[in-house]
Amino acid sequence: MYKSITNIFAIGAIALSLTACSNDNYEGEYSKDGTFEGANQVYFDLNNASDTLYNYSFGTLPTSVTSDTINVKVKLAGVRKSQVQHYKVVVDPSSSAKAGVHFVAINSDQTIPADSLSASFPVVLLRQNLSDTKNDSIRLVLRLEASDDLGVRFPDKIKRIITFDNVLEKPYWWSNPTLQAMGLPAYTPAKYRYLLSLYNSDARAIEKAVSNPRSWTQLYRNIQKLKAYFAANPE
Repeated sequence: MYKSITNIFAIGAIALSLTACSNDNYEGEYSKDGTFEGANQVYFDLNNASDTLYNYSFGTLPTSVTSDTINVKVKLAGVRKSQVQHYKVVVDPSSSAKAGVHFVAINSDQTIPADSLSASFPVVLLRQNLSDTKNDSIRLVLRLEASDDLGVRFPDKIKRIITFDNVLEKPYWWSNPTLQAMGLPAYTPAKYRYLLSLYNSDARAIEKAVSNPRSWTQLYRNIQKLKAYFAANPE
């Protein structure tokens, strides 16, 4: 008897399950057989909300560098297609950056290659009109807009902000007692830029040298080069 009751219960449960499934509307972007039916969407490749802001500075680069390129990545939500898919990028009116002055004008018509789920487009930043003594608070705000090929269904991932400047601020380690004992002179942007040139314009390399006693011999030699250069070439 117990076994019969168990079998009846199991059959009833299966029947209820089948009934429930048959009543599903399968609303959304997937058909009953699991096939994607919605329109493809494009969005910026952001891990979290803070990624919408990208800060860039020309400050530590040699003065010979007059422009630099940032590649902005986008992703596709949907399915790969065998043909190129177009999406639209516009400069938001809230931008303080001006095309031709602070960046090279961006082509609004961009594409995701065939059989791809991601792509990127270049943004060329210009240095010439940036102040080297104060932060100009230059902001380039990019926004994705819908095209005939791709929608923009994710409102929190369709805007990307790029801020950039040309300021070379005094690094925290400049007043380090060890460096002062080595003869590091009073800070000026020109002196810092010269020291950077001895480390391939890599500010992190100097930080590592300051924090690693094994690097102090070379650091001392570079400080002496700096002093000799500005003794011969006063600012």
